[in-house]
Amino acid sequence: MGIKNISGMYVNWPGWPDSRTAIIAEVGLNHGGNIETAWEMIQSAHLNGADFVKLQTFVLEDFYHPSLPSYTSMKSMQLSVESQRVLFKKADASGIKLMTTPFDPASVDIADDFTPPAYKIASMDNDNIPLIQYIAEKGRPVIVSCGMADIGEIQTIANTMENVGNNKLVLLHCTSDYPAKPQDLNLSMINYLKNIFDCSVGLSDHSIGLTSSYIAASLGVTVIEKHFTTDKLLAKKYPDADNDISINPEELKSLREFCDIATIMLGEAPRRFTEGEIAGRKGVRRGIYARRDIKNGERLTLENTVFLRPVKGIKAGSWKDIFGKEIVRNISRLQPIFFSDLGL
Repeated sequence: MGIKNISGMYVNWPGWPDSRTAIIAEVGLNHGGNIETAWEMIQSAHLNGADFVKLQTFVLEDFYHPSLPSYTSMKSMQLSVESQRVLFKKADASGIKLMTTPFDPASVDIADDFTPPAYKIASMDNDNIPLIQYIAEKGRPVIVSCGMADIGEIQTIANTMENVGNNKLVLLHCTSDYPAKPQDLNLSMINYLKNIFDCSVGLSDHSIGLTSSYIAASLGVTVIEKHFTTDKLLAKKYPDADNDISINPEELKSLREFCDIATIMLGEAPRRFTEGEIAGRKGVRRGIYARRDIKNGERLTLENTVFLRPVKGIKAGSWKDIFGKEIVRNISRLQPIFFSDLGL
């Protein structure tokens, strides 16, 4: 049997990194509905280490009631169908893995023409089973944020995926506050979800900064999603977007560098000894030597032996196997003791 990666949670799906935590840069609505700004953010996220860049695409009338105070603002930030097509085409031509959180079947169908690496279900829709089922039937990985969902609701999601024969489910632990406070992150949920559900697990991180994402990467999560912007000051222009809690290009680059090194540091279990350790098992560990002259017929005790570096004969770790054994020849002081000295 081969040696297994200690996290056991990385995936081997087309377009996904199979040996480290993937990063989704969530542009979302930070572009404010401006296609040029959206494209600038998509390019920047890609250049600074994001594996995937994500939009939010929707037909507003299909999920937002016009009585809501933010209806007009959301309408202004909505990318048109044609704008979505343009962005997906440009990303595809540039080798950028663009994906989306679709809020309606029409948006799913638009994105599906461009073979996205996955689909994302927002926390607000993790109980929207018809939408989840429609997306799952596309056969692509489905990433579901678990914010506001209890275990029973998450189980329903898993059952829905299984019922349509899609085994590419990724559950993202998520605290649906903007921003999420450190005391509310409950990152222990990552391993909790791993233990309950037979699927990949990641983090949708709404906290300020990178600390919680670093912890998640250290746990070997499949993917980390983090909101991304090229300019946090856009929060003043688009107050209903997420520029204020987003990371910038420099922070994204740091997160990617951390994910790269975290995988190297997590390594494998059981681990292999380094060349230095292999040499150290002989040169640094202790062997068993005669503390004084030992005569033929004496039995080995702690009084007539001493444990010294380096190992030349019997190693210290074998003491329980030789304690009390009878010596079959004379051994001079400070000479190493061999199994042959015991007639073994």
